[in-house]
Amino acid sequence: MTAAATTADAPAASTRLPLAFTIAMRELRAGASGLVVFVLCIALGVAAVAAIGSLAAAFDKALANQGRLLIGGDLSFEVIHRQANSEELAALKALGEISGSASFRAMARGEDGKSALVEVKAVDAAYPLYGEVAVIEPKDAANAWRKPDTVLAQPILLNRLGVKIGETLKIGEATVTLGGTLGEQPDRLADRLSYGPKLLMSRDTLEKTGLVQPGSLIRWTYRVKMPDDAGTDRDKLTAARKDMETKFPQSGFAILDWTDPAPSLRRDAERFTQFINFVGLTALLLGGIGVGNAIQSYMAKKREVIATFKCLGATSRLVLDVYLIQSLMLAAIGIAIGLVLGALAPLAIATLYEDTLPIALAVEPHPIPLIVAALAGLLTMVLFVLWPLGRASRISPAVLMRAHLTEESERSAFGFALGSAAAGLALFVLAVAASEERLVTAAISAGIVVAFGLLLGFGLLVQRLAARFRRTKPPAWGLALASIGAPGSLARSIAVSLGLGLGLLIAVALIHHSLLTEIESHVELDAPAYYFLDVEPEDLATFQKTAKTIEPKAKMDDAPMLRGRIVKLKGVSVDDAEVSPDTRWVLSGDRGLTYTENVPGSSTVEEGEWWPKDYDGPPLVSFDGELAKGLGLKLGDEVTVNILGRNIDAKIASMRKIDWESLAINFVMVFSPNTLEGAPHRLVTTLELPKGTSAETEAKIIQSLAEAYPLVTAIKIGDIVNAAKAMLAKLMSAIQATAGFTLLIGAAVLAGAVSAGQQRRKYIAVLYKTLGATRRRIITAELLEFGVLGLATSLLAILIATITAWALCTFAFDIAFVFTPLAALQTIGLALALVLAVGAITTWRVLSVKAAPYLRAE
Repeated sequence: MTAAATTADAPAASTRLPLAFTIAMRELRAGASGLVVFVLCIALGVAAVAAIGSLAAAFDKALANQGRLLIGGDLSFEVIHRQANSEELAALKALGEISGSASFRAMARGEDGKSALVEVKAVDAAYPLYGEVAVIEPKDAANAWRKPDTVLAQPILLNRLGVKIGETLKIGEATVTLGGTLGEQPDRLADRLSYGPKLLMSRDTLEKTGLVQPGSLIRWTYRVKMPDDAGTDRDKLTAARKDMETKFPQSGFAILDWTDPAPSLRRDAERFTQFINFVGLTALLLGGIGVGNAIQSYMAKKREVIATFKCLGATSRLVLDVYLIQSLMLAAIGIAIGLVLGALAPLAIATLYEDTLPIALAVEPHPIPLIVAALAGLLTMVLFVLWPLGRASRISPAVLMRAHLTEESERSAFGFALGSAAAGLALFVLAVAASEERLVTAAISAGIVVAFGLLLGFGLLVQRLAARFRRTKPPAWGLALASIGAPGSLARSIAVSLGLGLGLLIAVALIHHSLLTEIESHVELDAPAYYFLDVEPEDLATFQKTAKTIEPKAKMDDAPMLRGRIVKLKGVSVDDAEVSPDTRWVLSGDRGLTYTENVPGSSTVEEGEWWPKDYDGPPLVSFDGELAKGLGLKLGDEVTVNILGRNIDAKIASMRKIDWESLAINFVMVFSPNTLEGAPHRLVTTLELPKGTSAETEAKIIQSLAEAYPLVTAIKIGDIVNAAKAMLAKLMSAIQATAGFTLLIGAAVLAGAVSAGQQRRKYIAVLYKTLGATRRRIITAELLEFGVLGLATSLLAILIATITAWALCTFAFDIAFVFTPLAALQTIGLALALVLAVGAITTWRVLSVKAAPYLRAE
């Protein structure tokens, strides 16, 4: 470089930033309509990340804010089968004010003999320690449940039994009056999953029902309100928990405090959030591709302006600064819009799904997720904008002038490529650092990159195949294939922008259909019609006889049933044991268990040996083989289970493969008879009716059993199946909605890609017209081009989705994969409709161009 040139560049360098900013603002004021897609893609991508993060933060904050209400106290101590003894009660009272309650399932019977399953909660006079019990009607019945022989019930029970407020019901051996309809309870999340309407009564009323018997499946909960706000001190909460565990190591108490009131719900929310984080990252990267397309389109329109700048002496740095400033300003607008949408997501969800949410979300701004989303949006912009801007700034005026006819380039933009790569790496680090499950997020991020690579490669393959067959007849087909195979083809853009969104939608549909097929074909055919809980062993013969007198072909099975909580694995407390996340639920509460001489039905021994009849040695247990692996257990390991306030150490004698989907009687843990035979317990019994049994016969059996055995609880399997279907439908709808959001961003990306090549398309259309092509032929060629690309992308999406759904069904859900042609056809139809709609708009814009200005320019 000469000294004169260096001197000439010095003033430019000193005024570069003010001059670049001035030029950038003038160009934006002159019109930046082509950058609407830029702002839209950034906004949608940031909104997705911000919304997911804000929802997770709103849920966590809600748990923290409502902790005392959700468990009903500062601390909660829960035990199954038995009430706390005098020593335990004294220790609990020493902690503060206590309230004791009992929760169980029972049958409620109306005056006309109709019966329904109910979830009963019997509480003492101190209940509730925090919050209030809501009564829907009558409004003055707030404390009606405190009155003798009076209950409150959810409105659905009144509809099922055809009873009204003021009428009577029978619960067990007691006749009670319905005092009003029950609304929300402050400690509702502390209760287990409900299969029937909830019913609230006093402990005094419970005593009259006769349902409290040794071995009854009753959950006793003692909530503690610590004095002088001691409950706000986490150290004191921890000390109180440890003190109770030390004093009563074999109590079997499941202890919660208000700081983590619903661990299982929190874990489920984290798993779901982890999945939709995948959608959020995908949406962000798709938005980034849209940003890249939009900036390329904008730079294509500005190529003559840039060439003029350079001819007048503008440096490459000045050109880069001008358009980088514009990109940053537009990105800031998009990020701001995205943050507003993301911050409003908890409010929108709380408003739309107020009745179905387990807790009220904390509707307030959550700064950390918004900061993460803003940084992610900025890094995405740099990742997809820096390289094309760098290339454009370094290309000579001559190449810029003919850029619409060639993909020719000049000097290497390797430094800018490194800058984009650094932004990509920073985005990856940010995503991993912001996640709770960092290894999973890293794997998901790598998977997304691989998926984008495959889609990009597929688009390139389609482009090359089209170029090879571009001379195909008739002429409209040849023009379409020539356009697909030409430089600037939409093949890669359509494959990447739509392939992933369509793949997600079809995979969700296939998995949903496979799960429903499994439930309907397998469960409903093989499952018993009813479960009966709390059958007295001495009543078993007459109980079965009552049912078979009405339906002789009915099949009945039975097993002893107790509840116990795993407290140690191989001598290590479950709190310290390292287990897989998928099996942690086994340790989070009490589990059903039994004892038997024989291998239970619907299960087979895979490892080890079953104990011999009349076994009288040390306690043995047979464990679910799949769960044992997740818990790190093997044959010969010792498991400690607390049953009825006593810790039992049992050695694993065998591992079983259990067919849980049959819903036959089965348990994670089955003990040798000598271990539990002497413990007070009751039986669980199943009833399987022959195919074609009328509803009248079924109702007669249930009514006869309810009248003869009022303390026995009947659970209809159909209700469980319907509840599972409803829950599955809600989950799949949420996932489909997130996948649909990805497709929405893909459509914006496609619009940007089409816009990026609009100038080239107009120029080619003018050439076709000049060479004699009819309007009809150009329209046909354009629509064929978009149709072929849409069809190819949808076929790829179906292939990817089928493989993904098959893998998840086979290895994750352990169910048979069922391909759904309808879902595939719907995907093809959706893809073609979307692509052809864009194609129609593009064709209309292309045909509206007049040839004369282009010809004069040549």
